[in-house]
Amino acid sequence: MTRKVAAALGALCLMAGAALPATPASAQTKAEIDTARDTIWTLEQSIYAGRAKGDLRSYANNLAKNYLSWPPYVGGPMGVDKLKASAATLHVSHEELTMNFVDFSMNGNTAVIYYRTHMTRQADGKPVDQWYETTHTWVREGENWHVFAGMARPVGPR
Repeated sequence: MTRKVAAALGALCLMAGAALPATPASAQTKAEIDTARDTIWTLEQSIYAGRAKGDLRSYANNLAKNYLSWPPYVGGPMGVDKLKASAATLHVSHEELTMNFVDFSMNGNTAVIYYRTHMTRQADGKPVDQWYETTHTWVREGENWHVFAGMARPVGPR
């Protein structure tokens, strides 16, 4: 490449960069982020409320295309088919847990929510004292948010 061609390409790149808006198209206001956070936190709570009743439909109905998650005590990630198959049948559940919001991050149509749960009774009714840390990645499709990915881990002493 000659120096003239390289200089011309460099100038073209500078002009193209200068033509870009100063704020990226995916930037959100604090109010937009707060609204998304509140919406997603409400959806998370509805998932666990259904789960406590043995009903996974709220979770299954909020899945994004190509969903994949890795629940604790499972050997590897699982996809939408396994969750939807489980959601097709109501289960008896005596699960009791509390949820505690930890943090939230958003960029464009993607958001990640972080929270802890404290389970005091398993689905089979057995009393326990188990803590978990969970993240779910959500994607916005139109006006609706859908779970795209997640991971949970048991929390031991620190």
